[in-house]
Amino acid sequence: MKIFNVQPITINEYIYNDEYLEESKRSRSYSSGFDITGDKVNGLNTLYINFDILFHVGTTNEQTVVTHTGPGKYEIASSFEAGEDVFISYKSSCQFNFESEGFDSDLASLTDFLTDYQAHTKLFFNQYGYKPLIPIEEETRLFQTLIADAELAIENLRANNMYKF
Repeated sequence: MKIFNVQPITINEYIYNDEYLEESKRSRSYSSGFDITGDKVNGLNTLYINFDILFHVGTTNEQTVVTHTGPGKYEIASSFEAGEDVFISYKSSCQFNFESEGFDSDLASLTDFLTDYQAHTKLFFNQYGYKPLIPIEEETRLFQTLIADAELAIENLRANNMYKF
């Protein structure tokens, strides 16, 4: 993927509520992830990337429902409501234009870009933010890999007729 006209990563929000520090060690709900969408702007393919972290504290209401759907078959649905108290909220974004060069090349380029984006986030937390969040985010990336995020971004582009490979 040829990436050009890259706009700087912008921190849109950073909330840190020190009053929930102790509670965050006992009870927490953490989520983070990329939201990547594409659009045509002035004839150019444009990719918009948002990255959010939300770290709640407080009680969670978990519920698991097991439904018998047939002989030897069950459907399991789990849901939860996170605590309402926001310990950390972080939102950032950037955008760039792109030209596709083939699936493998595009996947590699986009994964590299997301790796740099993640390094920017880590640098922010290392310099200005809540440093213990870094290992939590690294653990999250073991299960929610950047290559999987890049693949999902390409699938979103395909679904919007912006990707031909």
